[in-house]
Amino acid sequence: MKTMMQAAVCTGLETMEIQSVPVPKPGPGEVLVEVKATGLCGSDVDGYVGHHPMIEWPIILGHECSGIIAAVGSGVKEWQPGDAVVVEPFFTCKTCSACKRGQYNLCVDLKIIGHQIPGSLAEYVLAEAGFVHRKPANLSFAEAALSEPVSGALHAVERTGIRLGDQVVVIGCGTIGSLAMQHALNKGAEVMISEPMAFKREAAKNLGVHQVVDPTSESLRDRVQAWTSGVGADCVIEAVGLPETLAETVKLVRRGGTVMLIGWSGQESDAIDLTTVTLDELTLLGTLGFCHDYPTSLKLMGQNKVTVAPLLTHRLPLTQVERGLQMLKNHEAGVWKIAITSEEVV
Repeated sequence: MKTMMQAAVCTGLETMEIQSVPVPKPGPGEVLVEVKATGLCGSDVDGYVGHHPMIEWPIILGHECSGIIAAVGSGVKEWQPGDAVVVEPFFTCKTCSACKRGQYNLCVDLKIIGHQIPGSLAEYVLAEAGFVHRKPANLSFAEAALSEPVSGALHAVERTGIRLGDQVVVIGCGTIGSLAMQHALNKGAEVMISEPMAFKREAAKNLGVHQVVDPTSESLRDRVQAWTSGVGADCVIEAVGLPETLAETVKLVRRGGTVMLIGWSGQESDAIDLTTVTLDELTLLGTLGFCHDYPTSLKLMGQNKVTVAPLLTHRLPLTQVERGLQMLKNHEAGVWKIAITSEEVV
């Protein structure tokens, strides 16, 4: 096995370099994964432009990944070289109170691949053996890499307690918003999605959403009021992270309803009507990553109950990572999800 590999290293503000770096060696309880696909994420863009609180340069970005086990560390019995897997991108301490109660996503010493430790925009990446999951055979590596946002969206939707027949508003039909929409639909909810890009609204329709709104041409609040007979939605999921959309959530939900904030602006504070939160007895929730959600996500994806193929609008090689980040940063037309992969489309 070779000792050096190619990696896309973010060395400074909007600066990516393809570098030759040592192939990492798996320690006890770790595996080395030969990366076959990495999904570019909004947090990668945030790291690239210097807006992510967990990311410092230089760093190999990338955390939504799939690949093949290349080597295993001592004590690893459940995986063998050649196994096709997806990586849950966490390293945890196993000893803090959060880990002990099973909420490992809230570990006090949580390390995330591509954030605090080297990521998957490289030929190889290290992972915890316990955070590696078998890839469903009917998914391409690029599709399987999206099990990370599928799991993040599932974690958020599960936290809301959405039930059969609930009326749910999802603000934003980006990757996370479109996946949260699908999870809500799977729970039997009626779903309205607000999205300014026409091709994403059309994709949402094809995936079964009940209502679509173009917030640039009509009032989302008026549409919600008409849809719910003036009551408000049972649940509002914000998946954009802009101050104005974060503030809008409270105006859309019914009294006693739930607001889930998946998006975040990166600011220390945002304007949200906390008086209404109190007097309308709203449940205001946040979410961090995923926790025990990967097995369910992969099952749903393998059974085609969650569809990611329409989201994968672009595939680029490792040498064009910076181009992909710029495409996402500039919100180029027709760009939804970009996979960094040499895998051919089947």
